[in-house]
Amino acid sequence: MARGRTGTTFVAEMVPAGRGMAARPAFEAGPDVPLLKARRGDARMGDLVTARLKGGGCAVMTVHGRVTDAGAAIRALMAHEGLGRRFDAAVREQADAASRAQGEHDPARRDQRDQRVITIDPEGAKDHDDAIAVQEEGDGIRLWVHIADVSRYVPAGGAIDREAERRGCSVYLPGTVDPMLPERLSNDICSLRPGEERKAVTAHMLVMPDGEVTAEGFHRSLIRSDRRLTYPEVDAFLEGASSLGDPRMEQDVALAMELACRLRARRMRRGALDIVTSEPRFRFQGDRVESVDMETQTDAHSLIEECMIAANEAVARFLIHKRVPAIYRVHADPEQMAIEHLWDRLEVLGVPVPPLAEGYLTAEQRREAAGVAAHAVRLHVERTGEGAASLPYMVLRALQKAIYRPDETAHSGLASPAYLHFTSPIRRYPDLVVHRALVHALGLGEPAPDAAMLPEVARDCSEREREATNLERRADRMCMAYLLAGSLDGDAWERPRDGEVTGIGPSGLFITFDEVFDGFLPFRLMHDDHYVPDALDAQVVGDDTGRRIRLGDPLRVRLHDVQPLRGRVTLSPADRAPRRR
Repeated sequence: MARGRTGTTFVAEMVPAGRGMAARPAFEAGPDVPLLKARRGDARMGDLVTARLKGGGCAVMTVHGRVTDAGAAIRALMAHEGLGRRFDAAVREQADAASRAQGEHDPARRDQRDQRVITIDPEGAKDHDDAIAVQEEGDGIRLWVHIADVSRYVPAGGAIDREAERRGCSVYLPGTVDPMLPERLSNDICSLRPGEERKAVTAHMLVMPDGEVTAEGFHRSLIRSDRRLTYPEVDAFLEGASSLGDPRMEQDVALAMELACRLRARRMRRGALDIVTSEPRFRFQGDRVESVDMETQTDAHSLIEECMIAANEAVARFLIHKRVPAIYRVHADPEQMAIEHLWDRLEVLGVPVPPLAEGYLTAEQRREAAGVAAHAVRLHVERTGEGAASLPYMVLRALQKAIYRPDETAHSGLASPAYLHFTSPIRRYPDLVVHRALVHALGLGEPAPDAAMLPEVARDCSEREREATNLERRADRMCMAYLLAGSLDGDAWERPRDGEVTGIGPSGLFITFDEVFDGFLPFRLMHDDHYVPDALDAQVVGDDTGRRIRLGDPLRVRLHDVQPLRGRVTLSPADRAPRRR
């Protein structure tokens, strides 16, 4: 990399080089590059920088901060991946023009400013693109899902639209975000802020006691959110631990929870998968990671998720009925070999599952088998107390990846015959395409999406989403490693730690330890035997002792090495003499 042409930029750490400094590539292999004496700017030893090759050396362009700080490392990673760049002038100008048009009157827009509307979001969320309202209606509950009317401000083919399509989605890294839309839109005029008038696209439906959805309708609206609630606030209220300070709002939240339970019960009856996982949420103090919480699905999450799924399905059914081109969120049924492999692994790991039917399984049988496996894993974890960090993900890996397509509609994991993404147009480009399709289908003047272009758009958005997901996971690993490194004092290196085997590779074991951290235990550091993975990658077996270590097994480990910038944590067995530092 660093042998590239003059003008090439790269992200590097400033390291000693004789009496001066050199730039060492931070996220890829390459030689140290001498720093031109007069081109160091404010860079100091130990800084992460973006540098540009120039003649036989390099010049510092941007200083991201200290290599010891997670925030600086995240900024450097974004620069390495080409993220975090300003929107160009044409995009900013269009965003400013859109903000000036915010108060324009739309005759076809339904005025719902008097409706009690609430947003429920994670703590720290800045872009609020969805809100809900509920009301009892006979035996049913009427649900309104209000989504920011991004298409009103982002015309197809304009500068903002082209840039949003190129980005594909917002990328959320710990402590920061690389947005799909300019901040003037994403955090301001398209964000459904409490107490402020906002343009929305609304899906409304009646949910009956059995979870059946009827009487669907769609329109453009003008709303004013009453209040922004956070997931912890709603959970505390639902658990009876606190009040929301407003009896009418408390009534609405309780009614929305009842509605969500109806919808969820219906989804489960039709065969949707129920797999519980968790995601890290980091807290920063300046550029340093202060703590991490593992966020799992709570009642508040489920309340919003069920409302959004119902709205997405309703829009999908409507667009199919109207034969308007759109992009769907497709999740193909599990493949035969993947289900068979999953069954073999569960049997080796001692997870009780009924026998798999002989011969080729139909699509319905494969879907049912995935559901049976997910349920069996949950019962096994509850009964044994082991495998919580590994077994649910093993089921997930047996499933196909969800992608965007314009020519298929089914979502296997949700057991939905027609599904798309409508509810997040601020942060996902396919949702913006769906909004345009819906507004066109309603006869409100928006041209229909170009059917000929949708396969390419869907393919590109699927790829951008995969890249974003991989980058977000990489950033999470880095922040975890920085948090761990910051706690290493006293006897931290010598202390044995409780771990669980979460993966098996050709050269070692992947371990989750201390409940939140992940590390790698190389076979070369396991001196009690020579270990070989079995054909299923479900366990390793010692050649001499016959000792078996399986996925989900508890395993005591010690820290061997921590490289925060690379997100690498190397472990050794706890029964081995600790590494002297």
